[in-house]
Amino acid sequence: MTQKLVSAGLKNQYHHYIPRFILRQFMEVPLPMNKRQRTLSFRKACKTGEDPECIYFYDLSTGVLQSKPISKAYGQNNLYRDMKDPVNVDHLEEMLSRLEQEASFVIHRIRSGIQAHSFTISRKELATLRKFLFLMHYRNDAVSSIYFQENHPNNAPLADWIRSYKKSRQLKDNIDVWLDGLRYYLERPHHAIVATGERLRERYGNNRIHEMLRRRLDPDIDDWYAIDYESQANYFFLGVWEAADKAEFVLGGNGFGLWEGLIYGSPGAHRLYVMSPRIAIILRRTFLHQPLSKDPSILYSCLADIPILPPDVKFADESILVGLEEMDPVISKDIFDTYRASPRSLDDQFQFKITKLTTEQTYAVNEVVMMNANLHPQGSLTFASPSSMLETLQAYMSSHNTFLGGKRSLFKPLLRELSTPSSSVSPTTTVPSLDAPWDVDTYGDLQLHMFLRFIVTGGVTFPSAYNRAYLVFHMATDIPSLRNPVSSKIRSMAQKCVSRLISFLDPPLPPLLPMSTTSKSLVETLPQSESEVFFALLGHQVDILRSAVNQMIC
Repeated sequence: MTQKLVSAGLKNQYHHYIPRFILRQFMEVPLPMNKRQRTLSFRKACKTGEDPECIYFYDLSTGVLQSKPISKAYGQNNLYRDMKDPVNVDHLEEMLSRLEQEASFVIHRIRSGIQAHSFTISRKELATLRKFLFLMHYRNDAVSSIYFQENHPNNAPLADWIRSYKKSRQLKDNIDVWLDGLRYYLERPHHAIVATGERLRERYGNNRIHEMLRRRLDPDIDDWYAIDYESQANYFFLGVWEAADKAEFVLGGNGFGLWEGLIYGSPGAHRLYVMSPRIAIILRRTFLHQPLSKDPSILYSCLADIPILPPDVKFADESILVGLEEMDPVISKDIFDTYRASPRSLDDQFQFKITKLTTEQTYAVNEVVMMNANLHPQGSLTFASPSSMLETLQAYMSSHNTFLGGKRSLFKPLLRELSTPSSSVSPTTTVPSLDAPWDVDTYGDLQLHMFLRFIVTGGVTFPSAYNRAYLVFHMATDIPSLRNPVSSKIRSMAQKCVSRLISFLDPPLPPLLPMSTTSKSLVETLPQSESEVFFALLGHQVDILRSAVNQMIC
């Protein structure tokens, strides 16, 4: 592509597959700018490389967290350039930009409805949103190279169709087919694509369509693009979820259109689209309306219990509903489909409820995003708040989800980065002083005092914080007769924890081991990387326990 551009005298153009208006919601420091100021800022960034709009960007392949300019995040050069169009090679990017602008107004309305827990949009706006959601997955750079790749294992049933389509349309490779599909979706209105897909489904029948998807697609189908689109439009219903208070959604590089859940062992109960730290759009299979979907042998999903209420619809022409229920189902469907395709229906109003998630439900969404983040060749993660990201990471690392497996290791560098210990001490905490000699005379007390002073002054170092903590704990508690302030403080803290646990746990209580026995059951050493993960997870579990105990006390 680059050589073609050079020969054509064209400059490279950076094309985002995650629009800037979404990335701005995750900015480290939001900048108050109007549309004109953002345009000028973008042009300056393109010329100078200096972009004041930056986001946290964690690269899973390198384990590096960086502040990355939005102008150079989540995109690649010339992704949508169509070199077959001699008049305007950027016509697809221009159409995408118009769709993004229209979709941004709809998504802004959704965000504005958070306080009221609802929002209202027209059928035209809903169609814009639906097309935008479909293309947010289709347009991804990782998808572009494999969506119509003939020799890709997942495309085996489509291989003959791809070869036939390329030949009939004089397309050179799978990227050309992908760009041709992008043009197809952008040039046609939502209702027209859906109607074409429905006609194909009527022509072949659902069973034949499913059979072709498993075995071999009819290579003579011209409008196969429409089936893919119609499947999402007609077999998924839309919902909007708000993150829990003090929690946020995270954004993955491939986090638009992610599959979640299994139906009869096949993926596709939900599709996720994170729009901001506060808002996620969810598409749920209509199959989940059926009582059969409650059977755990049929449906496996960690999100299926989160409610999605149907929208309240106000038709622009309510006379269309008169007598429909009494008509033959085929006739009534034809009448309603004709109305849906009419200009009048574009003014229909849909009021959607926004579902507020719990902390656990918010994490469940984030777990899906993080679990799939490494599927992208250059997997990445973006978040708005480091503190919220840290809590999500801590929950992710301690999750019992067996599907995570070794994927946890991809996030260890980020966990270490965000878990940097704070040097500040709460003013309500009494810390034993090391400046003056302790009023003790046993050799063990004096030895501990001297050892701690060496640590504080940097006279002794340790391979990890865990090694240091283990040795201090061991020296301070192994000898019951020690009466120094540090040993007393540790014993007091331990006794307080035990008393809280006794009031919290249900009987029968587990036997409590003596402190000296407990210390000997701990591993003596951990490398620095595991030490940081250990303290991050331990702190998370202590926070959970403290919260539970406080709720009981209240």
